[in-house]
Amino acid sequence: MPRASAFLAFLAGVGVTLTLQSLWPIGQAEAGKTTLTRSNFEGALDTVLDRYVDPVDHGRVLAAALKHVVSGLDDHSHFLTADERKALKKRGQGGFAGMSVHLHRADAAQRKPAWIEVTSVFPGSPAARVGITPGDQILNIDGHDAAFMFSQAEVQGLLAGAPGGSIDVFVQRRADPSPRMLSLVLAGSDASSLVESKVLTRGGKKHAHIIVRAFRSGVGEEVKRSLAELRRAAGAEGLAGIILDLRGNPGGDVQEAVAIADLFVAEGVLVRTRGRGGQILREEIAHRGGSDETTPLVVIQDRHSASAAELLAATLQDHRRAQVIGELSYGKGTVQDVIGMPDGSVLTLTIARYFSPKDRVVDGNGVDPDIHVSLPPSMLASRELPEVALEAALRGLAAAPQRPANAG
Repeated sequence: MPRASAFLAFLAGVGVTLTLQSLWPIGQAEAGKTTLTRSNFEGALDTVLDRYVDPVDHGRVLAAALKHVVSGLDDHSHFLTADERKALKKRGQGGFAGMSVHLHRADAAQRKPAWIEVTSVFPGSPAARVGITPGDQILNIDGHDAAFMFSQAEVQGLLAGAPGGSIDVFVQRRADPSPRMLSLVLAGSDASSLVESKVLTRGGKKHAHIIVRAFRSGVGEEVKRSLAELRRAAGAEGLAGIILDLRGNPGGDVQEAVAIADLFVAEGVLVRTRGRGGQILREEIAHRGGSDETTPLVVIQDRHSASAAELLAATLQDHRRAQVIGELSYGKGTVQDVIGMPDGSVLTLTIARYFSPKDRVVDGNGVDPDIHVSLPPSMLASRELPEVALEAALRGLAAAPQRPANAG
C-alpha cells in the first residue's frame, strides 16, 4: 500500500473526513467548502515525499499532516507523536501553576497567529506570585512559540510538570508594553487548594460563598465538607442562601461537577452524553439521599467558565434549583477518547457531546445566565466577590425557587 494510502486508511478508521478546512485549519476562510478528494490528497502527499528538493523525513511529514487533520476538527482533538508523548510524560504531573489559559487558534483570514490568553489566576498561586494577571498573553512556554500551537491540550501539557519543577513563560502583560520572561515554580495541589469558602453576612442574613476554581479529584467531597462547616458557622439561624462561584473555572473532571449537582438535586437526570447521531451513551442520575432541595442557591459564572463548570450551572438551572448569574459561559461540552497507536503515538478524538437535563447543547452555545452581569477578568485577582456580582447574587437568592421541578 502506498504511504499516503496507508495514512488515509488510518484516518478512515477513526472516522476523519478530509477537506481543505481540516487539513489546514488556519486557511478555513480561503478554503471555503472545497473538498479535497482522497486520490488528490494521496497523489500530492506522495509527490511531496518523493520529489521535494531535499530529502524528506517521511514520518515527520505524515505526523504533521495528521496533526493538521485532527486539530482542524475542533479545538480539543489532537495528535501527539510518540516522542511528544514521552516528552510530556517526562515533565511529570501534579504540579500546579495556578492559572487557566485559552489558546486562540490561528486565523489566516485576519492574518493572526495563534496566541494564549490567561483567563484566570488563582490567588496565592505560583502564577499570581510572579505577577501574571487575567488578560495577559503568553507568547512562549519553555521555548515553544505560541504562534505555532495547534491545540489546548498542547498548551496544557507544556504548563504541566512535577511539583517543584519550573516553567519559563514569556508574557505580554496587559499593563506593560514590554514582554517579560517569568519563571513559574510549580506547587503541589489538592482539592482543598481549589475550593475556598466563607460566610457572608448581608442585611442580618448569613450566606455561604463557595469558590470552585477547577474540578479535580476530590473537589466534590471538598465542597460538601466546606458546606457542612459553613452551616455550623452560621449557627442556629442557618444559611439564608448559597452562592456557588464558578468564575474563571476551566472545568476538569465532570464526575466532580456531577457530585456537586447531586448535593442539590434529588431526582432526575443530571448530565446526558450523546454520541454520533444523537445516541445516548450515558446518563448521570441524581441520588435522593442527603440532597439539599430547599436552601436558596445561585451560581455565578463568567465568559471563561467552561466545560464541567458549565454543565453544573446548566444542570442546576434546568432543574430550577438555582438561578445563574453573570455572563454567557464559554461553550465547551465535548467528550474526548484517548486512543493509543502501535508506535506509541496518541490520538485524542472528540467522540461525544454533553447535554443538560433538558437536552440543551452546551458545546458551542454556552449557558445563558438568568441575570446578566458584566464580570471583567480583572475581578478574579481577588478572593472577594465583586459588589456588582454580590448584589446580583442576593437578588437571585431572593427570587430562587424553593422547590425544584423535575427536569430529567
